[in-house]
Amino acid sequence: MNKLIIAIIMVTALAPGTGCRKYLNVNTDPDTVQEPSASSVFPAMLAAMSYGLQRDGRYISKYVGNFHSYSTGISDAAFDTHGYIFSSSNMGDMWWMTYYSLGNNLNYIIEKGLQKEQYDYVGAAYALQAWAFQSLTDQHGEIIFKEAWQEDTYYFHYDSQETVYKGVDTICRLALQYLDKAAAMTATTLKTGDYSYQGDIKKWKKFVYGILARNYNHLSNKNGIYNADEVIRFCDSSFTSVNDDFVTPFDATKNENSNFWGTYRNNMGSWRQSNFIIQLLDGTIFAGNTAAENRDPRISHMLCTSSDTTNGNGGYYGINPGQSEQYVSLNPPASYLVNGQPPTSGTALTNWQNARKKTVTPWGDSTYVNPSSGVFNDATGKYLFRNKAVMPVMTYAELQFIKAEAALRKGDPGMAHDAYLKGINAHYDFINRSYSALRGAVNIYNTNPISAADRNRYLTGASVKQDPGSLTMTDIMYQKYIALWGWGFLETWVDLRRFHYTNDPDPAAPVYKDYVLPATFSQGFPAYRVRPNYQSEYVWNLDELTKLGGTKSDYHTLECWFSKP
Repeated sequence: MNKLIIAIIMVTALAPGTGCRKYLNVNTDPDTVQEPSASSVFPAMLAAMSYGLQRDGRYISKYVGNFHSYSTGISDAAFDTHGYIFSSSNMGDMWWMTYYSLGNNLNYIIEKGLQKEQYDYVGAAYALQAWAFQSLTDQHGEIIFKEAWQEDTYYFHYDSQETVYKGVDTICRLALQYLDKAAAMTATTLKTGDYSYQGDIKKWKKFVYGILARNYNHLSNKNGIYNADEVIRFCDSSFTSVNDDFVTPFDATKNENSNFWGTYRNNMGSWRQSNFIIQLLDGTIFAGNTAAENRDPRISHMLCTSSDTTNGNGGYYGINPGQSEQYVSLNPPASYLVNGQPPTSGTALTNWQNARKKTVTPWGDSTYVNPSSGVFNDATGKYLFRNKAVMPVMTYAELQFIKAEAALRKGDPGMAHDAYLKGINAHYDFINRSYSALRGAVNIYNTNPISAADRNRYLTGASVKQDPGSLTMTDIMYQKYIALWGWGFLETWVDLRRFHYTNDPDPAAPVYKDYVLPATFSQGFPAYRVRPNYQSEYVWNLDELTKLGGTKSDYHTLECWFSKP
C-alpha cells in the first residue's frame, strides 16, 4: 500500500513542469484501455479472494490443527508450535489482498458503477470489501480502516477492531442498499464478470447476510453486545441450500488460474493431515471407538489413507503439532525404538505386524510425493486439493452451524438441533454437489458421491446426537470444524479463539476438549493474531505498528478484541 503512495508522490513531483505534463500525456498508451469496464476487473477480484485465503491458510491451518508439517526440521514447522517467521511474506497475503489486489480496484468498480448506474456491480463490490475487512481484522486484530487508500497519507494509522467491526456492518448495509436497487433494474450486467454467482442478485444479498452473521456471531463473548436473535435472523436471510455456497472455480490452464492447492502448483508438499481431524471422522472422538458403524463416510472423500501391503495395517494416520512424521506404532518393541522413540520418517519397519505407514500428502491415498507437479492433470489430487477444484469462501453448512450455536446460546435446543442436523447434511451435499458447470470445475467427491445409505447410517448412529436435549456446544463446534476443514481455516481459528482453545467455558470441561495443542509454544502462549505484512508495515509503517506493540516477539499471542469478554 505504501509503495502505491510512493509512486503517487513521485508522479506528483514531476507534475509542476509543463514539459513533464506533456511528456506524461505523450506517453499515454493508445492501445491500453484507460477506463476498463467493471466486468473486466471483477473476475480478478474473485480470484484474489481465493489466493489470499489459500496462501495464508496454509499457515493458519497449523494453528487450528487441520494440517501439520511432516518434519520439525523445516521452516514451516514454526507454525505448528504457534510461531511465525519474521521478515517473511508468509501470512501477509490477506493484507496484500485487502489493500492492493482488491483495494482500489473495488473502489474503481464502485465509482464507475455509480456513474453508469450499474448498481449490481456497486453492491457486489461493497460485499467483497466488507468480506475483506472482516477477514483481515479477524486475522490481524487492529488494522488500517479509516485511512485505507488515503492518497495524501504516508504513514497509516491503525483502527481498533471494534471500529472495524462496526465499519463492516455499515459496508454490508451499503451493499444491500445497492443490491436492492439492482434488483429493481430491468437489466443487470454483473453476469458478465461474475463467475461465482453468474450475476444472481439474490445470492449476492444472501452472501452479505452471511458476512453479517459471521460479524455478529464472533462477538459471542461480548455481554451486552452479542445478540443471538440477530445472528439467527442473518442466517435465515442468508444461504438456503448448498447451491448458494460462495465458491471460486479455477480454469487450470496455466499457473495463474490454477487452484493454489492443486498438484500443478505443488504448494502442499510439506503439509500432512492432523490426528485431530482423523479422530473426528473415524469414530474415536464422537463414539469412543472406530467400529465400522461409527466411521463417518466423509473420511474417504476428505482425507487420505496409507497402505501397507506387507502387513495389511494401512489406514488413516495423521500428525500431532510439533512432531515429525513417524512410522507410528501402538506398542513398538524395544528393538524398533530410536532413543526411546518410534523411528522418524524414512526408517522402514518391514517385519512387524503393527508397523504403520507414514502419513500421506493431501493429494491422494497412498501418495507420499506430488503425483504431477507442473502438469495439468484432473485425474490427480483429492477433495479440494486438485487443479480445478473449487475454493469455498462461505457455505450453507457453515451458516447452519452458526445458527445452531446462536440457538443453543439463546436456550432453544430444538432450533439448535434442527440447524445442527441441517449443517451436517449440508456438508454431505457440499461434497456430493456437482461443480462441473462452474467453468469446468471438477467434482470434489472424487469417484462417487456419498450414498444415501451411508449418510443415513451415520446420521442415525452414535456420532450424531439424536435428541435436542443432549446436544452440546462441543457437538456443534466439532461438526462445524469438519465442515470447514481444508478451507475455512480463518473461521475455525475465530471459533478456537472465542473458546480460548482448550480453556472455555470451563478448563476442566472445555468445548474443544479433545483438541491437541503443541506441548511447547514457540513464544510461550498460543497464537491469537497474525503479525501484519512485513514489507508494508515493519519496513514502511513501523512507527504506527510500534504503538500497538508490534515490535515485540510475542505480539501475535495478544488476544484480539472480539474474543475478550
